[in-house]
Amino acid sequence: MTDKIQRLMSQAASLGSLGVAARQQGEEAAADAYFREALALALDAAKRTTDGGSHPTRLDILREAARLALDCGEVAEARRLMDDAFSVKASTKFEDEWAELQDVTAWPDRWLIAAIRRDPPDVQALDALANRYWKPLFGRCQLLTLNHQKASDLAQEAWCRVLRARHTLKPGGNFPAYLTTIATNLWRDWYRSAQRAGEMADHRLESLEAAYPNEDGESMALVDRIPDLKALSPEQQTLLAMDIDEALEQLTPQLREVLVARFITGESCAEIGQRYGRTEQSISGWVRQALREMKLHLEGASLGAAVKV
Repeated sequence: MTDKIQRLMSQAASLGSLGVAARQQGEEAAADAYFREALALALDAAKRTTDGGSHPTRLDILREAARLALDCGEVAEARRLMDDAFSVKASTKFEDEWAELQDVTAWPDRWLIAAIRRDPPDVQALDALANRYWKPLFGRCQLLTLNHQKASDLAQEAWCRVLRARHTLKPGGNFPAYLTTIATNLWRDWYRSAQRAGEMADHRLESLEAAYPNEDGESMALVDRIPDLKALSPEQQTLLAMDIDEALEQLTPQLREVLVARFITGESCAEIGQRYGRTEQSISGWVRQALREMKLHLEGASLGAAVKV
């Protein structure tokens, strides 16, 4: 690598680091400027390697330039750079170090979000982001609404809100938490509207037989979280699901949301506390209160003696 090319890549690396730091601090405008300046330097270096540069050097520079392009959300430019690399050495596309760049589904959230911030948004990146987060979003919405159709409507509305605000999304932010907040706030608004509507409100709850992702990514129904459920008859299982619905319905919106976040979404009490501006101990107290209320209701139900919460 010539001294000039080396200096260019060194400057690009420094600017890229500044871009990462700015993005972590939520300063997206500054981050984007750093990444674009770094990309310009890397592209300059790549052009210089066509005049006597070695193939390994050119491939390394093209790979770094492609990464910087993805940091900027310039997906078309990143793909062009990848094509240039593959024309230099065809077997490059099969090497592990290029796998993340080629496979959109393997991109980190920051690249996917940077790609959909642009006009028009990259369709593949949008599909990958939706496939990654739709299932947990729908699962959370179903636990909040306890109604399959309302959960679908809530999840769709939450996703539409995100898309309408996509230009303001922060690639360095916590996208799952942001999506959860949007859905939860929408649900709270719906709940308040239903409460104001009184007896005319259509907010009766249905069973919780739908599957939700557990910690291992596998699906399981909420009723399957109850110990020894399989020992019950199908009729008893149906009654138990109805009892769980009724127990959840008795909780305040706040306690139900905390219970969903803790045991279904898998958030820690500390993470939930950050959202509510409360201590971890306070949230632990809310969880215990919600479980006590669930237990009291289930003990009073016809199958209460067979259930332990």
